[in-house]
Amino acid sequence: MNTKMTKALLGNEGWGVKAGKLIKAAFLPTVYHADRIGETQARNTDLTLQTNKEIESSLQEIRNKELVLQGFQRQANLEFKPEEGDLSHSLQSELARLNREFQAQEGLLNRQMQEQLTKINREFQAKEGKLNCEHQIQLEIFRAEIQKWCVEQQKELQLQLKSLDAQLARELRIYDRKTAIEAIQEQKRQGNSPIWLIAEDIVKSNPAQNPIPLRVFLSPPTLQFDRSGDGNDAAKDFPEMEKTLGIYLQQFFERYLAQGRPVEFLSGAWTSKLFHSQAATQSMFRGLKTEPTLILESAAEGDIFNLSFGYWGLNWATYRYKSPIPMLPWREVLFDFAKDRVLQWQAQRIAYIAEGNSVEEFDELYGTEAVNSFWHNLKIIEKERKCEAIGTDPSEIPRPYSIHKKDYQRFQQFIGICHCLIAGLLADEYFFLHVSPEVRQRPLLPQLLPDLLQDIPSEEQEQLVEIAMNFYEMLYNVIAESESAWIPELKLDLAEGLLDLPDRRWATAQIFESVKAWLKLRDLSVPSGNQEILDALDAALTIDDLKYVEKLNSCFAAVGESHQLSVIESCYKRAIGRCQEEKYAAAIVDFNQVLQLNANFAKANFNRGFAYAKLEQYRAAIEDYTQVLRLEPNHADAWNNRGNACYKLGAYESAISDYTQALNLNPNLPGVLHNRDVAQGVWDEKKRQQRLEEEEQQHHSEQERQQRLEEEKRQRAAEEEAKIKEFHFEIITVDNRGQEVSRKPGKASQKVENLGNWVNLEMVYIPGDTFQMGSSESNSEQPLHQVTIKPFYLGKYPITQEQWEAVMGNNPSEFKGAKRPVEQVSWDDAVKFCQKLSQKTGKTYRLPTEAEWEYACRAGTTTLFHFGETITPDLVNYDGNYPYDSAQSGLYRQQTTDVGSFPPNPFGLYDMHGNVWEWCSDRWHDNYNGAPTDGSSWETGTDDRRVLRGGSWLNVAFLCHSALRSRVSAGLRSSFFDFRVALVSE
Repeated sequence: MNTKMTKALLGNEGWGVKAGKLIKAAFLPTVYHADRIGETQARNTDLTLQTNKEIESSLQEIRNKELVLQGFQRQANLEFKPEEGDLSHSLQSELARLNREFQAQEGLLNRQMQEQLTKINREFQAKEGKLNCEHQIQLEIFRAEIQKWCVEQQKELQLQLKSLDAQLARELRIYDRKTAIEAIQEQKRQGNSPIWLIAEDIVKSNPAQNPIPLRVFLSPPTLQFDRSGDGNDAAKDFPEMEKTLGIYLQQFFERYLAQGRPVEFLSGAWTSKLFHSQAATQSMFRGLKTEPTLILESAAEGDIFNLSFGYWGLNWATYRYKSPIPMLPWREVLFDFAKDRVLQWQAQRIAYIAEGNSVEEFDELYGTEAVNSFWHNLKIIEKERKCEAIGTDPSEIPRPYSIHKKDYQRFQQFIGICHCLIAGLLADEYFFLHVSPEVRQRPLLPQLLPDLLQDIPSEEQEQLVEIAMNFYEMLYNVIAESESAWIPELKLDLAEGLLDLPDRRWATAQIFESVKAWLKLRDLSVPSGNQEILDALDAALTIDDLKYVEKLNSCFAAVGESHQLSVIESCYKRAIGRCQEEKYAAAIVDFNQVLQLNANFAKANFNRGFAYAKLEQYRAAIEDYTQVLRLEPNHADAWNNRGNACYKLGAYESAISDYTQALNLNPNLPGVLHNRDVAQGVWDEKKRQQRLEEEEQQHHSEQERQQRLEEEKRQRAAEEEAKIKEFHFEIITVDNRGQEVSRKPGKASQKVENLGNWVNLEMVYIPGDTFQMGSSESNSEQPLHQVTIKPFYLGKYPITQEQWEAVMGNNPSEFKGAKRPVEQVSWDDAVKFCQKLSQKTGKTYRLPTEAEWEYACRAGTTTLFHFGETITPDLVNYDGNYPYDSAQSGLYRQQTTDVGSFPPNPFGLYDMHGNVWEWCSDRWHDNYNGAPTDGSSWETGTDDRRVLRGGSWLNVAFLCHSALRSRVSAGLRSSFFDFRVALVSE
């Protein structure tokens, strides 16, 4: 097709434009999304039915286990009651002994605590300023790292989900093949499939191939060998094109195979036109449901030509069937080619004569028969124009055009292009949207369109390209629903694929769409103009964007755009701007990236040194200025600034040397001479003070030695006194199956508060230390961080019902029992209890902080539970139906138990896992970013919910681990909420 498609008459559209509009209608966004919704609903229905069956089976199993557990629970209750009296008597004796121990130890601990607090306060005041500056820098580094981490995690998670989805589809394909083969064999027996001869071979092909090939079947307008015997008389004069279309499509799909996109074009597999339309697609779908398939079906009836397709991906619940080119008057298209050829002949003839040549010579070139044919067709064209002039449809008059074989060839080419265009769009959809991410490929059709449409007029080319671009926009919108973090890279990849198109606007548009997606992914505003968009990108680039920027610059160069971005320049400009805004910590993070890209960038070192000095990080500033001087030894300002930093650190001798060097290079440098004189005076005074300090050192050393001896004596006495306040217990450790691996003796000290009526409150001494708080199990338990805990006392058990009644005068609990934990108490109720208890005893009781609680629960352990890798119902009161790790399921008691019914942790604390959730004093925060590191209560923020720890009788094993955090409203009560009280160590 080497000339423009003609129009039937002036003012009418060419058939390329008309076909384009028909195809465009079939691939409209609304149509495509409606198809996807239908496909999704069908898949969801199948999944719902299967899931309901599994749920019913699981519920029946749970009911059976509940009956068994109820029997175990009744037996356990009968065995426990005889032991309760003996345990209570032993406990009262032990508490009395521990109370005596505590009274003797209390005075010593109070003195030690006061001395320690005074020392810590002095050290804190000295370091406070320095720590604040260091934290600013670390915070900015963390902010940059967390943004990078969030984007990377989002991309990784989306990729994993897509990969799992593809893996599941491949596994289901193997499972469903048996059913598919049975369906094919049934079709074979009944002879009701157009491809039954090869269908079974397709299903039995290599199941591990990735990606799975897209099988393409062609049902041409007529079949040369139709086994039904009546497939060749569809339309009179319609050209035979089974082999032509087959060759045309085969050459087209070879381009896909060469680019790593496996397409199996099964030309000649269609055996009969007896099978056609949606019924044939439905029949094939039953047999080839497990195989991604495309059916290209064309048919000619009378003067009408229809081109339809059937399409499905791997394990789709239904198929997609569309007619992108319906009701095309093929004879009019053929006439147009004939008219186009005769009008070209006429134009050439007129031009030849105008040059003074003989008309006879021109006609002789074509021959009498051809010339007569041209004149015959010109007369028909003139008749059509007259009909149009009087308002008559030319198709209503006889028009016996003379059709040449070239007209038929052009018509066949036109039909072939339509087939390739539709096949290319759907093949690109399959290899981009319906395969696993590791084998996903960008659309290939844009690279093939220039060759495919080279003989198509430019106006019609633009419309067909627009159809493809709109379709790809829909595909990328679909993938953005599940893989939004990958859209910047995918859009840029698409832009590379569009570079072969003559109109570079399409590639340019995708480049800017990529940049917009990049900005949105980072929650940055997207400006309206292209230059503004690039400015926004330039302002936000970091070292992690090097690969993206490199590809972006390559695309800009390919489309002839002058835009070129530089990560190092972006970071440097941003750093300088932040210095000007006095945001020095953020500027340092940017300078770090600049120097990581270019370690010899002296200006970056100089300005980072300036920022460090502003934050009083003088050692870091000195390192930067030293690097500047290695690169530029005659940099007077660097010598001066390094001298200033040395002076701030008290390195007066070094400062004097640097000031001198600066003056040698620039004697007029402002303020340097004065600074050197000051440094010299301070240095002289410093040396004098040093001599005085050395003289006093010996005197102080002797005093300190005497103090140490006295302290050691007091400490030994305190240790001896503490021994008589100890209580003893066994520490149990289990492996990940819940099997006991060790049982060793433990000891701790405690004091007892008499609440009256023989009700006591035991408070266990918790020694201070530093521990790692949090875990990697959940975002709310991160980041892991070091916390230093001061010594304190913590309730040996959760507050019991008898203790609550002794203080508050009532009992709100659902599960009654004097020794059972009190429940149905809110955080507000717990605070009121602490207030009344403090009034009753004259001591300051409070709720433990979240850090104190976790430290006390872990008791020096680092596993999820203080018992080890897991827990069992023999150790903790929880829902034993749901064990953790490799432990066996066990008893679910469905209520609270008496406190102390299970073994303690290494600090001598009971029921830290399970039984009841325990209130802590802190407000809720979603993670530990910014959490206190001194064990204090975290009261900043606006979230009024309060923290609960430890799990309960209602929860599964995992929810009872040491680092697990929960939160509810401070006013909420429940049958599994309690608390234990804390007391400052005196």
